[in-house]
Amino acid sequence: MKPTLLSGADMQHYLDEGYWSRETHARSLRSFAMRFSNTIACRDEAEVYTWAELEVVSNHIAANLIKLGLARDSRALVRMSSSCREMVLRIALKKAGIIGVFVPMQWRQKELSYVRARTDPALLITSRQGLNDEELLWMDDAFKIPRVILDPPSLDGWLGWATLTDAVPEPSVVEEISERAFAFDEVSLITASSGTSGIAKLCEWPEAAQLCIGRSIGERLGITKDDTIGIFSPMSGAAGVLVWLVSAAIPATFVFPKTYNAPALLGIIGELGITVATTVPVIMSRLAQEPLADYNLISLRALRVGTAAADMSAARKFEEGADCRVVVAAGSMECPGFAHADFDEDREIRLNGSIGLRLPGCRSRIIGDDGEELSAQTVGELIVSAPYAASGYWNDLNASRQVWHKGWYSTGDVGCLSKDGRLTLKGRLKDTINRSGLKILPAEVEQEIAMHPSVFECAVLAAPDVEYGEVPWAFIQPQPGEEINTEAIKKLLRDRGLANYKVPTRFVTIPSLPRISGNKVDKKILLETALSGASDSGEIFNAN
Repeated sequence: MKPTLLSGADMQHYLDEGYWSRETHARSLRSFAMRFSNTIACRDEAEVYTWAELEVVSNHIAANLIKLGLARDSRALVRMSSSCREMVLRIALKKAGIIGVFVPMQWRQKELSYVRARTDPALLITSRQGLNDEELLWMDDAFKIPRVILDPPSLDGWLGWATLTDAVPEPSVVEEISERAFAFDEVSLITASSGTSGIAKLCEWPEAAQLCIGRSIGERLGITKDDTIGIFSPMSGAAGVLVWLVSAAIPATFVFPKTYNAPALLGIIGELGITVATTVPVIMSRLAQEPLADYNLISLRALRVGTAAADMSAARKFEEGADCRVVVAAGSMECPGFAHADFDEDREIRLNGSIGLRLPGCRSRIIGDDGEELSAQTVGELIVSAPYAASGYWNDLNASRQVWHKGWYSTGDVGCLSKDGRLTLKGRLKDTINRSGLKILPAEVEQEIAMHPSVFECAVLAAPDVEYGEVPWAFIQPQPGEEINTEAIKKLLRDRGLANYKVPTRFVTIPSLPRISGNKVDKKILLETALSGASDSGEIFNAN
């Protein structure tokens, strides 16, 4: 299928400028299998594949999927934990000309029903992890299509993983792979946005856009074939899948952990000699809280933190404790990597609170309420255009046109650009607190609160107020063994020059911040719990 919002002229422009190429993931793998046949391509706790083995097993799966009668451009709905199997499957689907729809492991009946209705899948692949018997029965009844269960025991009417990998396909079916594999200018992947407001959007990705972002990130991190890369976040999310896409450009080794538990992640760095890791801010913050001197981290040279603005105090703490470089990035599923720090930049630049410079081919602007471009250092909404962006929302032209205008994507992020093009994010447009006409950006207040040594993480959000309309409330997770002193935090905010109207009117201490898909803070739940008066998560302190 051709991209929704990209014309032939757009794609030719990307080719002419060198941002796109006619290369595909399938062809890259074939080349790596020949040139680096015995080099390890990926590993997890259960399996290890060389580049040659990855080529063979992905061919087997692709051919066996074709043998099931799945049409080209049909969709496969996939719900599985990140592992070597997911890497194999992603490549196999591209070879078979089947569009992969990869969704978070946390999704259940409501979200899966939405995706089924939107994408009309011809294949379901799921792990039983996190599903009870009732949910499996619902899947069995709702999806009258070929179904694959990834873990034993087998289910009646379901195929097992071994059916796809072990059954030797007929040569005639294998020959079909070259005819069915996706070309550079076709949509080969659908990813789910985080869905923090309503049902998640389904982003379509042309093959060339995926290779473009993988190549660009590899260059920013200085990745070579000798690197061992830890994928320390799920590949259903941007931080994980983007760095995995480096595999189409560079034959490094990719490692998938069993768990995202901080001690376990730190342990496998030394065990497997991981040199570069990618993760999200919440996991980085947890890594930074560990006694880093107790772990063998000598191999680690870079930790990439993507998807959202990272806590710079946690980034500096991890960098110092692990003796590596933290490289921050920001983006969304619709347009990943609209800013990205560089591994070679000095710490004073990399971790100065900004996100970094644009990746090659990206254009960005800060606009005001009237849509006019604002000058450097002026805060407004960020809009971007990039050759590695999604090409629209799958099967939803109206939603696509609401946020893409003449090639520009409205991110909903509030920020500013320096004269040299470095981006600093200030928060989300929809999260802006309007206190009697005075605008407050939660991210700004959160960054200041996080400077206090007793604070592990915090979230600031808009709460209703009779007098002012909206006021800021702060929800704080203390450092282990620490207590929150409200007056000390208010003093810190004022000492650092924060305007009085930005100081939260309430502080709530909680054991941990609730999250959506394990990453973004669920501010809606926080507010509902606090307003209900039934919270057992901590004491509420009124601030004067």
